[in-house]
Amino acid sequence: MDVRLEEIKERFKAMNELSSFKKLAPTELFFGDLDYLIQQAEKVQAWHDAYRKEVEHGNKLVKENKRYKEALEFYADDINNSLGANFPKAVSKVGADNGKKARQALKGES
Repeated sequence: MDVRLEEIKERFKAMNELSSFKKLAPTELFFGDLDYLIQQAEKVQAWHDAYRKEVEHGNKLVKENKRYKEALEFYADDINNSLGANFPKAVSKVGADNGKKARQALKGES
């Protein structure tokens, strides 16, 4: 949690326990309002932490998708699928497919 928010909470708790300060405070509503504001700040902090984790996860997924796309582009490339003149009769599963599955995946087809 935020250090400053923790300090404010500690000061508020100390203030709330002082009877002399309670006499200076306009009403109990004052303490209720401060308590509410502290609770809202805590919620915002929690949401911010959760958002940051989601952004980090999203960034990982973007990098992962980039790697997958590069691999699919490699296999979809006709040049990478040819075995050349040295192996005219050799055909692998990738070669037999001629990159069709990879091209479909790149287009978003299954």
